[in-house]
Amino acid sequence: MSGDNPGVKTLRSHLNRLRDLGLGPIEITDQMDCRTHDLAALAKQMEDMGNRRPLLFTNVLNQLGQPSQFPLLMNLFATRSLCAAALDHPVDKYGMDLTHHYARLVGEHGETPLIPKDEAPAKECICSPAEIDCRKFPIPYCHEKDVGPYFVMSNIMKSHEGFYDATMTKNLIYGPRRLSVSAHWHHHLMRIYEEYEKKGERAPIAIVVSHHPAFFLGMCALADWANDDYGTIASCFREPFRLTASETWGEDFLVPADAELIIEGEVLPGERDWQNPFGEISGHYQERMRVPVVEVTAVTHRNDAIFQHMLPGYPEHWILGGLPKEGTMWAELKPKIPSLQALHLPDSGCGRFSLVMSFKDAKPGDFRIASMMSFSDMPNLKIAIAVDDDINVFNEREVMWAVATQTWWDKDIETINQVQSFRKWLGDTVIMIDARRPNIEDFPERNRMPAEALARVEGLARELMSQAR
Repeated sequence: MSGDNPGVKTLRSHLNRLRDLGLGPIEITDQMDCRTHDLAALAKQMEDMGNRRPLLFTNVLNQLGQPSQFPLLMNLFATRSLCAAALDHPVDKYGMDLTHHYARLVGEHGETPLIPKDEAPAKECICSPAEIDCRKFPIPYCHEKDVGPYFVMSNIMKSHEGFYDATMTKNLIYGPRRLSVSAHWHHHLMRIYEEYEKKGERAPIAIVVSHHPAFFLGMCALADWANDDYGTIASCFREPFRLTASETWGEDFLVPADAELIIEGEVLPGERDWQNPFGEISGHYQERMRVPVVEVTAVTHRNDAIFQHMLPGYPEHWILGGLPKEGTMWAELKPKIPSLQALHLPDSGCGRFSLVMSFKDAKPGDFRIASMMSFSDMPNLKIAIAVDDDINVFNEREVMWAVATQTWWDKDIETINQVQSFRKWLGDTVIMIDARRPNIEDFPERNRMPAEALARVEGLARELMSQAR
């Protein structure tokens, strides 16, 4: 692999760190064909069997049936521990401690220095126009009815106001140099595209396929319009995030200097094409729709680049999207609602659709206010659940115990119509469930084991469990 500046975080430096932590990728040398569903099916089978480590496929046939020059990496966000490692946080502190850490990181912007193109690893190989063919990349088919292969990582655009927006979204491959861009009304990406389209201009776009995982965690933060996402990403790197001039637009549009692989293109004004069905984060197929079209103008990569992909609608997808939202919402809610103790977007809600919050000494309106702020900031959110602070929001068994045994259905549930509208098939109604212990005199006390007994046997329990493994 390419030599790296030892002071700069890269995808390969991160993989080495994961190996040191005992969390390194499982290398799969068996030949896998991206034109079939076998690669995604293997990842799912291994996930169902309990695998939570990254997967590195080193012998892959691309969409042309040719051996790919790029190994394929998946599952890099499959656990919160892996995300903790990406953010230089202890891997065993992956609950609210990690959420607090993320909130602190994105609370300020980092540095984004510009370096010359000839010093940028992402420019080690600049493909000639004749070499550009997006079907050469090892992009696997994932779900049975997916209409085609998609890039599923990041799209970056620059507003006329001068800030950069980075969005996790997908790009269907129509042909060698023609892609979709899946921009929706709630994406800043779409608003930027419309700026250009109204002027009849081509909109610059960069698809960053592979980078250190802190790049993707940073770009998934909930941010207001006009936030410069490169600065937020830099905060997650905890070091200067280096940029360099693009091939297509020079210093008018900057791209990450240490990325593995970047595709540059222009979104065409006034042009739309069909995409989907596509198996998306909710576990359902996204419907056919007409979306803007990208004409690829340049491809650059490291000499031995790693191609990054994700299995949509599975834990890696949920956690990558959920953790940044938790951290961002914590930073917004906690100063306004001091009674809030913890929050979590669980896997059962795909890291999007359900939010669990715990409270201590709350005022009567705290849960409702926190819920309404969350529904406003997260256009996919459908369910908000309140629990007491003795419930671990990361333990769904405890949460559902509280819902099942402490909720009065006629008093503790509130629905509000016409709140959400992104996925019309989900309906626009949201629900708030107050699963905290009712404040009535004869409600039974929760049974517990003595804390001192649990403390006395903790060491023995760990020893026995270690022997059992």
